[in-house]
Amino acid sequence: MSGWVVVLTERDTGISRVGEVNASGIFSIPGVRPSVAHGLTLLSPDYLVRGVFAVPSETTAKLQTFFTMTKSYLPRFIHRGYVVTPQSLDGISLTSDSVADSDGDGSPDGLSSLGLAGGLSSVDLDQDGVVNDIDPDIDGDGLLNWFDPDDDADGLSDVVDTDANGNLVIDTAESVSDQNFRTGVEYFTVSVEVRPSGSTTNTYLSLATKVRKGVTPKSVQVRGPQALLNGSVIEATDTAPQSAWDKLLLDDGNSEDGFADDLIYARKVLLGSGKSPRPNQSLFLQLGFGDTSSPVFAEFPFTFPAVDLGSLAFTWNGATRTVAKTSTSAPFGSLTSYSWSISISNSDGVKVYESPLVSADTSSIVIPDRLLDSGSTYTFEASAQLLDRIPGYPAFVVYSPTQSITR
Repeated sequence: MSGWVVVLTERDTGISRVGEVNASGIFSIPGVRPSVAHGLTLLSPDYLVRGVFAVPSETTAKLQTFFTMTKSYLPRFIHRGYVVTPQSLDGISLTSDSVADSDGDGSPDGLSSLGLAGGLSSVDLDQDGVVNDIDPDIDGDGLLNWFDPDDDADGLSDVVDTDANGNLVIDTAESVSDQNFRTGVEYFTVSVEVRPSGSTTNTYLSLATKVRKGVTPKSVQVRGPQALLNGSVIEATDTAPQSAWDKLLLDDGNSEDGFADDLIYARKVLLGSGKSPRPNQSLFLQLGFGDTSSPVFAEFPFTFPAVDLGSLAFTWNGATRTVAKTSTSAPFGSLTSYSWSISISNSDGVKVYESPLVSADTSSIVIPDRLLDSGSTYTFEASAQLLDRIPGYPAFVVYSPTQSITR
């Protein structure tokens, strides 16, 4: 299992520590707090969930999914299907946390591939005595919320579920989603932007986090699958040429981060040719502390939603000044909860108009009268976006090809 990734995630904070399995099947994870309850998630080399920790409980039809550490090492683990079990309990102590295993097969109820199941309707969905707001596994499927594409198991992907944690409060009105954290950082979010460029398509990632006041990391950076991140570049600007991305996020006021020293660290990067994040693939935000030559990291997981990315197509009617969606426009597959807008630029590339966002069921947008000069040529493009649970950050943005128009 060389190259596979073992993640220990603190039950109460979401802070993770990550180790990569070497050719001998060994991994090391520095910085772990032994007395804190942890869950364990096994990721493939592409950072896709391939196993969750679960041990049969003394209570019938229950599994225990969290543990503390009693020694400086972990026992040998056995990977069977989507469950990871220890060969012995040497070095760990199971906590009282449990999930249902009604058929006694050793796998949590509802853990079907990636945790999709039928949810219950209450503020404690899995009825484990822990309310959804602070439950690290809301639906009781054994898959921690940070890696679960449907936290409340209602059949809706979290990215389009306005109440993904099932606590009866709209997610954007609170700060308890699995992209919010109680310590270290306030949030970590990643936006995916897809933009046609000639005969190819460019895919960008916009990564952003807000570090909490009083937290002073030596570095803020990103860990993820090499197959996705290697070859990523930072786009050229007026003051800097295109350069390879060093996986760092910056708070310098020049990196899509707002103002310098506002505790928001960010970066927008262009992925390598043909690369795009896979549904349910994970990344980790790393806060580095201690000696810069051998830092200890606190890591915060992010998992890409399961969304099928499509395309946008529009037509222009000069007589009515109307931009209309074509019947083939499906930027997010079957999902129709997105918003869209258009922007128009003059021949010098200066933007002269940007429409407000409208809902997906709006078929066209009319350009205001006398905005465009008769006989002049302009370009327009449209964009569709799915909003994320962190206000102000879209989860996905899909652009149409740029089109020339004449008034």
